[in-house]
Amino acid sequence: MKKVVRREFLRIAAAAALVCAAASLTGCGQNVEKLVVGDWYLEGSDRLRFTIYDDGTVNIPGTYGTGKWSIVNDNQLKISDFYGESTVLKIEDIDKDSMTCRQIYDGREDEETITYWHKAEDAVKH
Repeated sequence: MKKVVRREFLRIAAAAALVCAAASLTGCGQNVEKLVVGDWYLEGSDRLRFTIYDDGTVNIPGTYGTGKWSIVNDNQLKISDFYGESTVLKIEDIDKDSMTCRQIYDGREDEETITYWHKAEDAVKH
């Protein structure tokens, strides 16, 4: 009787752990969507690279018109310019200050990471 109770407890605990893990992963995309909004400067430069707006649009200085952005597969930032040309960045790490990612070319990740900063002064410092 003791083994049955313990086994059942372990099953319930394992199921609860899976549910918690799944629930935390589903919220990741929404959090990333909030964190990507704003101005982004490439590390080492005070030149604005792009501005992401919460309405799904993006402004890329030096290009014509307004583009669009979306989060794909919970961790990929897809930025499309006015003409539909797209850049995909796999987000490795993101917080309120910076975003570290790898560009994806033809389905392959670049070996080097790229870091963007929300503030020009932070980008220049790093």
